[in-house]
Amino acid sequence: MRSLFFALTALACIAPALRAQTPPPAHIVPVVFKLDDVRTNDSGYLSDRWRKLLPLVRERQIKLSLGVIANSLENPKPAYIAWLKEMHATGLVEFWFHGYDHGVRKVGDVEAAEFTALTYGEQKERFDKSQKLAQEKLGFTFQTFGPPGGGKLAATDADLDATARVLTDDPSMKVWLYPSPIDARGEKLNAAGKVTVLDRVWAVNIEQPLFVPNSEKFIAGYNKHAANRRYFILQGHANKWDEPRWAEFLKIVDYITQNKIPTLLPTELAASLKTSASKN
Repeated sequence: MRSLFFALTALACIAPALRAQTPPPAHIVPVVFKLDDVRTNDSGYLSDRWRKLLPLVRERQIKLSLGVIANSLENPKPAYIAWLKEMHATGLVEFWFHGYDHGVRKVGDVEAAEFTALTYGEQKERFDKSQKLAQEKLGFTFQTFGPPGGGKLAATDADLDATARVLTDDPSMKVWLYPSPIDARGEKLNAAGKVTVLDRVWAVNIEQPLFVPNSEKFIAGYNKHAANRRYFILQGHANKWDEPRWAEFLKIVDYITQNKIPTLLPTELAASLKTSASKN
């Protein structure tokens, strides 16, 4: 009887854990981690929250893409450049262009994000000086663009065609991390062939709501939408993650690694999509 009691007690302890286990996804599609807003603080130093990413990449062997705000490369501290280069040297990190200054300005009575309400020439000027900074300080130019904005501010507007022209004319640019689900303009740019547009599914994300990682919502969204998708772009803002938020992000990383969901870099995903299209 005593052994039976201990056996039943053990089962009672194990049962909740078994119920808590998340079943593996029925469909596996790759993900791109899109982490925004890489820059230093006002004193020119990189926060400890960003620095957590290098050991994570090395230990987990996951791939991350990080959006650099280019004016952080003007007169940078040597330690900042060293960190960027060390991350890049892993081969598991892609830095992409997240604007020259990520600035918000007034246009009339309305606040506008950096690449809204700007002409082709004004946008091209921001691209050109940012690419020059990247080449000078990092030794490479950006191949992927993700416009700043979102939340309450639109990342692009009626001048979307001007942005598409700039991307087409920039010799290095290959990928647009599109700020919305695919639309007719995105399809048109994709069809032109020079730039690959990678769009979003709002329900499949790191942060829900903004700045707050949520593993349960990510897992639910992934399983709901994976059957109809070739990839997911997962946006996050690592510098906004305190310890509890970091722990929740790690749960997402755990789910992805334990279920062997591929993590890809934006340019890597774009190349695989082009290869698939050429075979069809």
